[in-house]
Amino acid sequence: MTMSHNVSGRAGTTQIVHLLRNYPHLSRSELATLLRATPATLTHQVRMLLDTGWIRETTARRSGTGGRPRMGLSLDNDAVYAVTVSVGLTTVVVAAVDFGGHIVALREIPHSMSAIAQGITVINDAIQDLVESLAVDRQKWAGLGVAIPGIWDPVSKTVVFSPNLPEWSGMKLGELFRRSSGIETVIVENDADASALGELWFGAGREVQDMMYVLCDVGIGAGLIVNRELVRGQDNSVGEIGHVSVNSCTGEYRCGCGRVGCLESVASLTALNRYLAEGMTTEAALNVVADYFGTALGSIINMLSPQVVVLGGATLQTYPVLWTLLVQSTRGRILQHLMHKTQLILSPLGVHAPLLGLAALVFEQRIQSDQDTHPGTVSPAQWANPDTDSLKFY
Repeated sequence: MTMSHNVSGRAGTTQIVHLLRNYPHLSRSELATLLRATPATLTHQVRMLLDTGWIRETTARRSGTGGRPRMGLSLDNDAVYAVTVSVGLTTVVVAAVDFGGHIVALREIPHSMSAIAQGITVINDAIQDLVESLAVDRQKWAGLGVAIPGIWDPVSKTVVFSPNLPEWSGMKLGELFRRSSGIETVIVENDADASALGELWFGAGREVQDMMYVLCDVGIGAGLIVNRELVRGQDNSVGEIGHVSVNSCTGEYRCGCGRVGCLESVASLTALNRYLAEGMTTEAALNVVADYFGTALGSIINMLSPQVVVLGGATLQTYPVLWTLLVQSTRGRILQHLMHKTQLILSPLGVHAPLLGLAALVFEQRIQSDQDTHPGTVSPAQWANPDTDSLKFY
């Protein structure tokens, strides 16, 4: 049964932006249908987005029923930009992302990130170089997003735990970047969570309500999405699957967390490179990684039953054949009734997923700020999930 809902507030503008990003040129009445709301309830949000330049009216087109042409709405990709940074152990990637989710400039700088002061200097220099290389009005830069390989607590605004970059633990990174870069809006996020948000807004998760993103890299982590919201949990610690035990407690390799037997210690890119350095063939090493990974991932799927599991990260980019091995290993451990219900998808965004997820967070914060200062807006309320099945009628 389709019902009319009060689609006011911040959730409303976010839903409108999401739909127009995926389905450009929708009319107001089509938006109302997809959001299961009366057209009148969209007035404040659409007007705010138009007045502040986030969306624009597009060329009139005829409706599917042959009636008079309707004016469409689309995002203005040039409305705003974000600078986003993905911090690795030995490399930092800095990108400029437009409102449509397109990476318009990218810098990849090899540099050890273990030393905080030097690392932040390298990042700030790269940001300045990137911004100066683009002919973008200063007012269009919405803010900075930084993804880190560790647990980030948004309440205390500190790095709680970073096993692969222990020097970063306890750092108030947002404040450090605000002071050192001069950028007022700074958002810090865990790399796997940022990647999950990237897939949710721009990649494999655009059409789903529940999904899990799994980062296969030097570190292993996951971002969990339920009802299109990131699940954080206590101390923002949900998703630390790299520390699921898959080996005996007397395992040979110690994890960065200090324990033995963790998935990260035997199935990460670091572990894979270690196997190769010890003389194992590439085929044998990949099979070992796939077996451990499938053991952990199959158990997690059986427990959480997500609609979609997206896998990405540097390991899969470096060794593409690992994808097939991971799917085989994981599916061999999934309960029969979930076999055809949970999709395993190779990330379409690749290593750029965290950069795009950070951009989405920066844009959302700017939109909320605009809405807070725009006259005529109303208080937040819960939206229904968009009825995207209705698109087949257009």
